[in-house]
Amino acid sequence: MRNPDLPNPHLLFQVHLGQMQQAAQRILDYTAGMEFAEFAADGRTQDAVRYNLQQIGVIAATLRKSEREALAELDWRSILDLPDLVGRLHFGIQDEILWDLIQRTLPYWLVILEENLQETT
Repeated sequence: MRNPDLPNPHLLFQVHLGQMQQAAQRILDYTAGMEFAEFAADGRTQDAVRYNLQQIGVIAATLRKSEREALAELDWRSILDLPDLVGRLHFGIQDEILWDLIQRTLPYWLVILEENLQETT
């Protein structure tokens, strides 16, 4: 029997997915309408993107392996590596890496997260 003092694991999983979805959406909102050159010149937006990417990775690390396996469409290794990746990227090529992640990978992750959240509501 589940300890009544602990949160419902299914509900907690949904909260965590929702937090990841919100962080991903914020990144896309912050960079909407931007071109790469604008992003590369905007340190505040880069900082906001880095922060939210790090949050996605930290939240993902709290999920149980079985929960991550339930969403096999996501590249969990890459997501779990985000805090380390973001922490190591400083100046120079990081702009291209972050931009590629924002433009190609993050929208896909967002769709998967949103679909999963809709299925459970």
